[in-house]
Amino acid sequence: MPLERKRSSRRSRKEVHYLTEKRRHANKCKTCCRKFTALMFSHVGLCGLVVGYSIMGAFAFRALEAPYEEEKASEVTEMREQTVKRLWDITYNYNVLYRENWTKTVTSEIQDFQSALIAAVRDGYDGKGVEAGQQWSFSGAFLYSLTVITTIGYGNIAAKTNLGKVVTILYAIVGIPLMFLYLTNIGDLLAKSFKYIYRRLCDCKPEESRRRYRQAKHFHVHHILLQDNVPNSHNPLEPSIPNKFPIPQPTAEEIKMEAIPDDPSEEEDFGKPRANVPITLCLALITGYICGGAFLFSLWEGWNYLDGAYFCFVTLSTIGFGDLVPGDTVVSGTTGSQEKLVICSLYVLGGMALIAMCFNLVQEEVIFKVTNLGKRLGIVKDSDDSDD
Repeated sequence: MPLERKRSSRRSRKEVHYLTEKRRHANKCKTCCRKFTALMFSHVGLCGLVVGYSIMGAFAFRALEAPYEEEKASEVTEMREQTVKRLWDITYNYNVLYRENWTKTVTSEIQDFQSALIAAVRDGYDGKGVEAGQQWSFSGAFLYSLTVITTIGYGNIAAKTNLGKVVTILYAIVGIPLMFLYLTNIGDLLAKSFKYIYRRLCDCKPEESRRRYRQAKHFHVHHILLQDNVPNSHNPLEPSIPNKFPIPQPTAEEIKMEAIPDDPSEEEDFGKPRANVPITLCLALITGYICGGAFLFSLWEGWNYLDGAYFCFVTLSTIGFGDLVPGDTVVSGTTGSQEKLVICSLYVLGGMALIAMCFNLVQEEVIFKVTNLGKRLGIVKDSDDSDD
C-alpha cells in the first residue's frame, strides 16, 4: 500500500507538471499571436502587409497568366507565318498574274488573318513576340495586383485564364478591405501629424496664446471654486452646525473671469490653440503632388506635361481610364524598369495616403465650420447647454 501511494503521488506530480507546462506553452502561443496581430494592424504593419500582399499577388498572377501569354504569342507568330506561306503559294500558282483573280484571293486571305488577329488580341495578345518581352513580367504583375486592390483598374492588362479570373476575384475580396484599412489608419496618422506640425509652425502669436491659455486655466479653477463655495454659513459636512471658518466670497475679478468668452475658433480644451488647417492648403498639397508626378512620368514615358498631370490625377482619383498607363519602361522587362516600378508603386501608395489625409482634414474643417455656423444661427446647441 505505501508503495502504491508513492507511485500514485509521483504520477500525479508528473501529470500536474505536464499540464502546467502545456498551459504555459499555450499561454505563450496566445501571447505571441496577440502581439503578431497587433503588429500587423499597426501603422507599420499595415504598410508592410499591403506591400507583401501585392508582391504575393504579383507572383501568383505571373505564374497563372505568363504561360498563357507565351502560348498566345506563339500561336499568332505561327498564324502569320502560315499566312505568308499561303500568299506565296497563291502567287506561285498563277503562272500568268491576273490582277483581278490574284487581288481577290489575297484579299480573302488577309481578311481571314485580320479576323484571327483581332480574336487573339481579345484573348490577351499585345502585338509582341515571345522574344520581345511579356506583359506579365514580375513588374507588370505587381502593377496589376496594385491596381486591383486600389480599385484603379487600368484595363491595359487583365487576367485572361479562367483560374486567373477566379484568383482576381478572391484577391480583390481580401485586398480591397485591406487597402481601405491602410488608407484609414495612415490617413488618420498623417492628419494628426500634419496638424501638430502646422500648429507648431504657424503659431504667429505665442505670447498671446500663452496668456490666453493661462487666463483660461484660471477661469477653469475659479469656476470650480465658485461652484463649490456656495454662499452659506454652514459646514458643508454638517449643514446644521455653523462653520467656524469664514468662506471667502468671490471678488469682482473672479466674477469677471466667468465672462471670458469661449471662442471655439481660437481656443480648444481651455486655451490650447486649435490646429485650423485651411482647405486651400490641402488642395495645394494635392496639386503639388500631382505636378511633381507629372514631371516625373513625362520624363520616363516621353509624354508632354499635360498628359503626365492627367495620368496622375486619373490614377490618384482611382478613375483609371487606362488610355495613359506606364508603358514599356515599366511593364516590360527593360533595363531599370524594376527601380521605376518601385518608385511608381510608392508614388501611388503615398499619393492615396496623402489624399486620405487631406480628405480627413477637409472633413474635419467642414464639420467644424458647419457646427460653428449652426451654433451662431441657434440651430445647434452647445454641449454645455445639452448637458444642463
